[in-house]
Amino acid sequence: MKLELNKDQLELLKFIVLNFESNDDEEEQILQAIEGKIYDLQEKEALKLVGILNAQAKQPSMEWD
Repeated sequence: MKLELNKDQLELLKFIVLNFESNDDEEEQILQAIEGKIYDLQEKEALKLVGILNAQAKQPSMEWD
């Protein structure tokens, strides 16, 4: 299953997951799995941004006479 979220939706989902009060161990495990996936996704997005910034920094700058 695949779910597409924008940054704001992901932040809201993260807030909900972090503040949800689980009723039992099974719910707690599910919440922890979702939380882990959210953090993994945010880390991948941050690394992608760093890669883009590094690539832009390596490009020669245009000099106009």
